[in-house]
Amino acid sequence: MADRRESFYQSRLTEMADRYPGFELSSAEVMLNLLYTYDVVSTGSSKFLAEHGLAKSSFNILLNLRHGPPEGMLLHDLGEVLLMTRANVTGLIDHLEEKGLVKRVIDSSDRRARFARITKKGEGLLDEVAPRHFARITDHMQKLTGNEREMLVHLLKKLREEFRPPAETDNEPGQASMATVVEG
Repeated sequence: MADRRESFYQSRLTEMADRYPGFELSSAEVMLNLLYTYDVVSTGSSKFLAEHGLAKSSFNILLNLRHGPPEGMLLHDLGEVLLMTRANVTGLIDHLEEKGLVKRVIDSSDRRARFARITKKGEGLLDEVAPRHFARITDHMQKLTGNEREMLVHLLKKLREEFRPPAETDNEPGQASMATVVEG
């Protein structure tokens, strides 16, 4: 069943089809559905995580720190793997540090380098929130068969390659895939 926003944008796309050179309806429909799906998923995720005092970006940081190197991660490296604007990393770490979920550690070999490391309190919060978060993702994905999920992942990766700037390369595979599970 289409909701009001979906109907609204679908009718706008149909109107644009003859108005703009280079406009191709099926491509625009794919983009609309990607953006709209992201918005719905992101909003649902945000509401769930907010019940536990977390933003999606904070949850993403905690997951990366918990499952990253034991010494923590350099703030710069953390910024490269997160699904957000890199400029926000320092402020997010400040906020998580104030809550006692993360601590900054100075690198003993390079005093200019700052690592972020998850605290026991941060690990405890993840132990509480992450299982429920991932169970929600699993529940939502049950409408798709295993083959459909595999195909969707394949298609999204293929599309992402088209939009990625030519010089951009992926970081370590575990870090990139870790970041993708925070939505949902």
